[in-house]
Amino acid sequence: MKHLCNILILTTITLASCDSKPKVITAEPASPIAEVQIESSQATAGNDMHQVTVVEVLQADRYTYMKVKEKLNEFWIATSKLDAKVGESYFYQGGLMKTNFESVEHERVFDVIYLVSKIINASAHPGESMETEHNHPIETETGAAAIPNVKGALKLADLFDHKEKYQGKNITVTGIIVKANYGIMNMNWYHIQDGTKLGGKLCDFTITTDENIPLGAPVAFDGKIVLNKNFGAGYVYDLIMENGKMK
Repeated sequence: MKHLCNILILTTITLASCDSKPKVITAEPASPIAEVQIESSQATAGNDMHQVTVVEVLQADRYTYMKVKEKLNEFWIATSKLDAKVGESYFYQGGLMKTNFESVEHERVFDVIYLVSKIINASAHPGESMETEHNHPIETETGAAAIPNVKGALKLADLFDHKEKYQGKNITVTGIIVKANYGIMNMNWYHIQDGTKLGGKLCDFTITTDENIPLGAPVAFDGKIVLNKNFGAGYVYDLIMENGKMK
């Protein structure tokens, strides 16, 4: 694989009509990797997302060195200390290239190494299915349970059924948080349901926000509706609310 020019081709996922979960597409070649920070270093440019697989790990007191593979190329990256294992996959953005980089602890010099921040395990990417799940069903015998009653709130089934109508608009939705990913890409990711269905399936809607909310909480969010949002690494959301704010 050619390092920093192509993103790993991911398996295509076909989504149900009532999910605002990501579909994975074959990404176009990315531009060369740009420089970002590690610890206090300043980012210089670029937000390209890259996926790598670990082939070797060297632990140091404050850092983790990983030999990784991206497409046909193998190279070294260094990041803040983490419990990395051979065979794991990671996503990261950018990378500050260093040449003749010396590791005193390992008594070796890396000809080329990339200093990486904002690295996440692929299992924690918002496009994966590793969210924490709420154990209680959204539905009761009489319909949706504990959904906030907010004037002007749009039912999720209506949103999914007429999503083009709401593209780029700020709307209000209500529901219960049934899944959550916290602190991914500097945001919290919530899946909400309001008991409405489309095509016989409960509507499950994804919202990104900086609000910290527990699983199972009834919520009302205001935010902008975005269609076909691309977060990199081939992950594209058909429908999502970005930067939602609690009412």
